[in-house]
Amino acid sequence: GAVDVTLIDAAASVEVRIEDRGPGIPAAERERVFEPYVRLEASRARHTGGAGLGLAIARAIARAHGGDVRLEAREGGGTSAILTLPRK
Repeated sequence: GAVDVTLIDAAASVEVRIEDRGPGIPAAERERVFEPYVRLEASRARHTGGAGLGLAIARAIARAHGGDVRLEAREGGGTSAILTLPRK
């Protein structure tokens, strides 16, 4: 389906929010999905569902630039992925 993308341009940082309306990610799993090779949906075939590296790589790159990536529950259902980068 659809996603919403929002850019928040603040004095000290820039935030990009990507929000979906999917089933969401349980609170207990939100940090775990940043570990390499972690995939929550075990029913998907590896050749169609990726290797579970995307979020780990995205967070590593963001942190190398002084930022971060985090996941939150989206109001109304779904997940918000938030990328925050400092202004330099």
